[in-house]
Amino acid sequence: MTSDRVAPRAWRAYFEGSRLLENELERRMKATSGIDLGDFNVLLVLSEAEGGRMRMGDLARAIAFAPGRLTYRIAALEREELVVRQPSIDDRRGTDAVLTDAGRRRLRKARPQHARHVEELFLGCLDADAVEVLDRVFGPLRSRLLARDHED
Repeated sequence: MTSDRVAPRAWRAYFEGSRLLENELERRMKATSGIDLGDFNVLLVLSEAEGGRMRMGDLARAIAFAPGRLTYRIAALEREELVVRQPSIDDRRGTDAVLTDAGRRRLRKARPQHARHVEELFLGCLDADAVEVLDRVFGPLRSRLLARDHED
């Protein structure tokens, strides 16, 4: 099979496979921890940020959300008291999303379940070479797209 034929097949396998994986991870996260994958990712990224806080625009870029979609999600997380919005400490004109203690507890509960699901559905099916290929392909891709998005 020529690479001209492999490339479309590889793209389709990636596209469809990643959607199927995301859907199953979503289903499992909701069933085991009552949190959806998007909320989990917001809490995770905030937990890794200095002081558990990020400007809303930076957070939107980091998790690949449109700003309006992030605003809606943050409002829902605020209602659950997992996140609060505060004026940015760097620039009072901006707004930071800040992880609360309740958000940290929810994340701490969900993290092991999420890791188990990722292992069962994805990483456990791959050998070390395949994981290295994923890292070589998606590490630079992610960096390139985040840098491009930041320029826009």
